[in-house]
Amino acid sequence: DDLLIVLDAIGRGLARVRAIVDTDEKWSDLLAELLVEMGGLQNRIDMSAAALRTALVPAQEPIPLVRWLERRGREEGSRMRNIAANAAPIDLAHLMRESLFDRVHTTVLTSATLTTRDGFQFLRGRLGIDGGVRATESVHPSPFDFERQTILAVPTDAPDARMHPQRYGAAVAAITEDHARLTDGGLFVLFTSYSALRAVAAELHRRGVASRWPLFVQGEAPRASLLQRFTDSQRGILLGVASFWEGVDVPGDPLRGLIITKLPFKVPSEPLTAARIEAIDSIGGNSFHDYMLPHAALRLKQGFGRLVRTRTDHGAIVILDPRLLSKGYGKYFLSSLPPAPLVTGPWQELREQLRLFYGREGAERSTPVQPIPMAN
Repeated sequence: DDLLIVLDAIGRGLARVRAIVDTDEKWSDLLAELLVEMGGLQNRIDMSAAALRTALVPAQEPIPLVRWLERRGREEGSRMRNIAANAAPIDLAHLMRESLFDRVHTTVLTSATLTTRDGFQFLRGRLGIDGGVRATESVHPSPFDFERQTILAVPTDAPDARMHPQRYGAAVAAITEDHARLTDGGLFVLFTSYSALRAVAAELHRRGVASRWPLFVQGEAPRASLLQRFTDSQRGILLGVASFWEGVDVPGDPLRGLIITKLPFKVPSEPLTAARIEAIDSIGGNSFHDYMLPHAALRLKQGFGRLVRTRTDHGAIVILDPRLLSKGYGKYFLSSLPPAPLVTGPWQELREQLRLFYGREGAERSTPVQPIPMAN
């Protein structure tokens, strides 16, 4: 309450100063640039106050919100952390209809990742295109020849991250090193958590991988800088999490292989996800099949799409999550992906198949292969 009072007072004070200066033609001309900056500052203060009210003051909103506080980062030399107050709509359907679909005559939604195995059903529900909105759907063939340009490899002996956390990081690092030998770098390795990324990065450094191929780790530099340096290197290995699963475009030779370390399920305890799960279950739905599974399938499809950006791109996708083969829902994921040839088996067998796929016989480095701590 005290903070809101102060923010409101500052906002009103800035508005009053601007109004007074505007009444004097001489001063308004001299301070024109400063007045514009003050206007921007006033807007930021007003928006901050409105955001705090939304996050901290319960009200009867037309759209149900989930609110949570989040502790972020640590200031250097201090025990203080930043606190973020968050609020987000649990369901976007009403908001999309009110803000977009009801306001325009026609809306066109296009993307390579709008469908899962069930077609557009999941997207229609999430965006509110299911009642009162007339929609025409169409799926067009991809211009890419996935059966020729790609291969999807799923090792059967990769350890489960949940069952074998100690061996998991070492296995991912070893397979990454093996893959890098086949391609001379040019790899994306995608993670679902920073902790797993850091563990694998440390293991890669321990194995001396960074001395043979440029190693880029998300969090060590801005994303745009990492991406540019990776592209310029032509033979780098980039470790990334959430933001590298989508919106990243590296066409051509700099990216020749992709490793996806884990199926990208949302964390059920994350506040927004927990609220959506609760909302679905409360009306008799199945939150796993109605929300968690299709969302993860779309996310996996987005990650897969980082590799093939043109008709001439060529590379292998390795998925290191045994659930893709051992769980019944694995077929849901596979049928949601582009039609890349699927190969399964122990990693050492897959490694030979990938070597033939890349056509790099005899081109591997002479560095001895360190053993991979695979599951029994």
